Amino acid sequence: MKKGQRWLPFLLTALAVLPWLTALAGPFQFDDHNVIAGFAPVHSLAAWWHSMPGIRPLLKLSYAANWTLSPSPFGFHLFNLLVHLLNGALLLAWARRVLPLREGPCVFLALLWLLHPVQTEAVTYIAGRSVSLSATFFLAGLLVLASDGRRSSLWAALFTLLGLAVRETAWVFPLLFVLVDYVRGKRLREALRLALPSLLVVLAAVAFFLLEPHYRQMVETSFAARDLAAQWRAQTLGLSWLLGQLFSLNPDIDPDLRVPLQWHAALLWQCGGIVFLAFAALYFSWRYRSWKAAGLLWFFLLLLPTNSLMPRLDVANDRHLYIALAGPLWTLLLCMQEWRYRHLVAGALVLVFAAATLVRNEDYRSELALWLRAAEQSPGKARVWNNLGMACSEAGRTECAERAFRQAMVLDPVDTRAAVNLYFLKNPAVKKRQ
Repeated sequence: MKKGQRWLPFLLTALAVLPWLTALAGPFQFDDHNVIAGFAPVHSLAAWWHSMPGIRPLLKLSYAANWTLSPSPFGFHLFNLLVHLLNGALLLAWARRVLPLREGPCVFLALLWLLHPVQTEAVTYIAGRSVSLSATFFLAGLLVLASDGRRSSLWAALFTLLGLAVRETAWVFPLLFVLVDYVRGKRLREALRLALPSLLVVLAAVAFFLLEPHYRQMVETSFAARDLAAQWRAQTLGLSWLLGQLFSLNPDIDPDLRVPLQWHAALLWQCGGIVFLAFAALYFSWRYRSWKAAGLLWFFLLLLPTNSLMPRLDVANDRHLYIALAGPLWTLLLCMQEWRYRHLVAGALVLVFAAATLVRNEDYRSELALWLRAAEQSPGKARVWNNLGMACSEAGRTECAERAFRQAMVLDPVDTRAAVNLYFLKNPAVKKRQ
């Protein structure tokens, strides 16, 4: 760098970090209590070891290491933030080596990805670590493959294995390895050869998943949730919502996405649009090796594990966009590359994203603040009101809790959780509320 530009890395780092600093003071939220604060196997390294073999061992090890150092949420938040910043650095290094973008747009890609407010669910929400930490190994695999080293495919396989040990959705890594190597100019046979060790790791992991009782039970429970037709409708709704979140500055931790009982005109149009967009991205990536199309195909491929055939209780969540977001962003920057005021537009987006992330992180300052915000965003969802009732109760706001529990009971009379919580709220001496 020129002498007058040596301050630039410090400015960019500060810009990437500052909107996240308020998140460090947040408490445990929602599933954090189930998978960390109230989960004994991650309360020491010895407890973690005795709980093995089990699902997501590397993720649980990271929780156990955090808890051993300090059970305070601060350490967990700090770890999540450092992982996010590391991922931004890996994305920047990979983009500079692989993408047909100039230096400036590569920096903007990393900043836009780091600061988009939709990332808060994978960073500020501690339980979102499974997504961000898995992404670390994915980006590391991409980077070693981009080096074209003699053992790059073996390193990519190792990173795939580590990704699977964090989150089972890492089975999609080899597909992305093939896509990137093919679009950057390798023959399909060569791209497949380089991805083969990673694919073998995935096949071995699938065999383990089928034998491991917890995973098998999860799969059986998942497919029992809804039939294929209902799942198709659900994912049309979910993918439409996720596409909309790319342009949203208003993340929602618990969106009210109800699976339609039958097809209707609007849903059919959404389904047709998604299918057309996905196949157009596949065609132009295959036929013309287009990086613009590859960015959109990257988005759809990375959502395959969570938003395709396997039903989930939640139709869609912001955190699943974590690494998928990078593809549409580089497509946008490639389209802007010849614009006269491209740097001004990209810089304005960076500042808007930073401001929106700062505002969103304020919602995570307490459980009460988060669920009050969720109730504003999803007023028709019973689970949101039940969680708000629990947050109000923990804060000592009994009247607020009672109103929230009653609203949950009105919205979903079949679900008895709110009724049970209301009973224990009214009778605190009977038994501690669960």
